[in-house]
Amino acid sequence: MPDASDELDRASADIVLTRDAREILERAVKVASQRDSMHVAPGDVFNATLQIPGNLADTEIRAMGFDPKSIAPLIQSNGADANPLPLRQLLVNANREAQVLGHYQVDSIHLLLAMLYSDSPATSGPLQQAGLTLYDLRRHLQTGTRAGVPNYRDTSRPDTALRRQPWPSLRGVLGISPVFIGIAGATAVSAVLLWTNFLPRFIPLWTLLFVVGGWIMSLCIHEFGHALVAYLGGDRSVVGAGYLSLNPLRYTNLTMSLVLPVIFLLIGGVALPGAAVYINHSALRTRAWSAAVSIAGPVGTAVCGLLIAATFGVAIQAGWITSGSGNFFAALAVLGFFMVLAVVLNLIPVPGLDGFGIIRPWLPYSFQFAAMRYSILAIYGVFLALWFVAPIRQAFFGAVYQLTALAGIDPGLVFIGQLNMRFM
Repeated sequence: MPDASDELDRASADIVLTRDAREILERAVKVASQRDSMHVAPGDVFNATLQIPGNLADTEIRAMGFDPKSIAPLIQSNGADANPLPLRQLLVNANREAQVLGHYQVDSIHLLLAMLYSDSPATSGPLQQAGLTLYDLRRHLQTGTRAGVPNYRDTSRPDTALRRQPWPSLRGVLGISPVFIGIAGATAVSAVLLWTNFLPRFIPLWTLLFVVGGWIMSLCIHEFGHALVAYLGGDRSVVGAGYLSLNPLRYTNLTMSLVLPVIFLLIGGVALPGAAVYINHSALRTRAWSAAVSIAGPVGTAVCGLLIAATFGVAIQAGWITSGSGNFFAALAVLGFFMVLAVVLNLIPVPGLDGFGIIRPWLPYSFQFAAMRYSILAIYGVFLALWFVAPIRQAFFGAVYQLTALAGIDPGLVFIGQLNMRFM
């Protein structure tokens, strides 16, 4: 048979509670148990509020000139179970108060406001008898006085902390899809085949599988970075879209985001970036968060590149790079080269690339709209320049090779890895 604790879990399942509110409700469960009741009544919640001093509800009652302990006997004499209101409804009323007041979480003060509702006579009657009314309590919470117009910019208001949007919980949000695990497994197997020189005539195939698999994993991490920062910044839609599961099949445009980048990677040595995840920028907290969303992707790719660079640093010190393992490290060098290339390419401030996304929030809206309208053409223009304009191509790839060497990756191994990717 369910007890009061089960009732609390069910009632608060979809309501965001502050720590004070959670502690009060858990204490209310104990108060109800002491009455040999399996249901938490509003009177139990009020008594629990008194047992945990320092919360906002207790503070506001005292600030208005009332002694909470003098009100408790009135509620007790009225009967804790007199016309009992289900705990679920009390929390619904408290959540409604939070929304009306522009608060992001249900706190002890909202529980107290809900106790003043007419459908909770066991507490509303005694509270009003003591002189505490719903409207006076609301006004005092907003202004610090019993009368006056709320000043929503006043940082001294008692509800200032509740008006700050809290950091979202990552519990139950992050995950690793079986698709990503499968890609990682295939990449690991190809790495072993390269390390052991298994069937040497198939080295091009093993190299191709390793580089493409590693590149797809880096794309997943890149887009995961965008989605994670967007979620922290206020866009909750990325969860339902599956962007936080490292699943490339959940991307908005699989052809642009996965198929074409791999094809361009194979035929030209340049990965074509695409709009993989849709971000609702209007839901983000500030322009700075919007810029942070754009930079998070290249940061994710850079982390992948740094891990490869660190592997080379350890391998050189330990003497792991030998003729037997050379094919593996050549493939790893190519993958590291592509990571550096992707970071540099994505940071170019051209519409459609992350570099433009970083500065976009501070540009005039008319310019943003026009730029994003022609973003696809701008991206293709970049790649045409890299292919057909020799000075631009030489400067770009020269910079990428220099950064790759600076990361401790031998350009010679990169060249060998690129040769190994060819079947002829």
